[in-house]
Amino acid sequence: MMKRICIITAYVLSALMLLAGCASNSAEDAAKKAIVYYPDENYAELLSLERTVLSDTIEGEVDELSRALATEPLIDHMIPVLNDDVYIKSRTISGNLLRVDMSASYNALSKTQEVLTRAAVVETLTQVDGISYVELSVNGVPLADEDERPYGPMRGDSFINDTASEISTYDRRRITLYFADMEGYHLTKTARTVVYTANMSTEKLIVQKLIEGPENGEDVYPTIPKDTQLLSVTTKNGVCYVNFNAAIREKPYTVAENVVIYSIVDSLTELSNIDKVQILVEGVSDGTLYDSMSLDRLYERDTDIIK
Repeated sequence: MMKRICIITAYVLSALMLLAGCASNSAEDAAKKAIVYYPDENYAELLSLERTVLSDTIEGEVDELSRALATEPLIDHMIPVLNDDVYIKSRTISGNLLRVDMSASYNALSKTQEVLTRAAVVETLTQVDGISYVELSVNGVPLADEDERPYGPMRGDSFINDTASEISTYDRRRITLYFADMEGYHLTKTARTVVYTANMSTEKLIVQKLIEGPENGEDVYPTIPKDTQLLSVTTKNGVCYVNFNAAIREKPYTVAENVVIYSIVDSLTELSNIDKVQILVEGVSDGTLYDSMSLDRLYERDTDIIK
């Protein structure tokens, strides 16, 4: 009888251990993941490292990822962007905006170091659920570009990557974009300073930003459906050829057809090397965009539509 009890007990223990193992694996699978960004030791590129996030609050996640940015990665050739000199003095959360105040030593960073540090902080911390934007300041003064224009709230995609795993050489540019006004019958001018990979054309940068739509605080409305993909953009003899996938024809916004067209045209013709724009859908320039705006013509700048 005692032997039978022992056998039954052994089976029960085995089952409990199996269930515990399954629960552990399930918890591990469900664990929240985040990408922490680190520069390489030469500050030539930004590399990424996945880690598990343990906290279940916004404040806790921000704190956890901030500590990760200051922790030496266990991988050769990666270094933390935060240290004893360059560190976060304070953080405040207001809605979906995270304000981060850096130590005064941040201003001593070289241009390359500053860009990669800013990109690492913003791209890492905007992964926190509930945080869409990060605004940086240094010793209480808003972080600004070389022309003393504040960067303001930044999204992770303010740093446009051509690859998912690293950031190469960066450039910074002031661009002008045209989005719809509240009624959807006119365009409103919006200026931004953006940081992007130097091997990306300015034409591509502008169109990608139009697709992404307005940023927080911009009192304008999107013109291009958010699921639209830019297939190609090339410029030749003053004409910019912009090729979208078919999603651009899925009109989700209450925006006039000519507003969509001239949002693209007027934004691109802000560049000195572009006089006209032709829009293609899936490589084809036949038919109309929606109802009446023909795709087989070269569109020139229209300032009358700008309000």
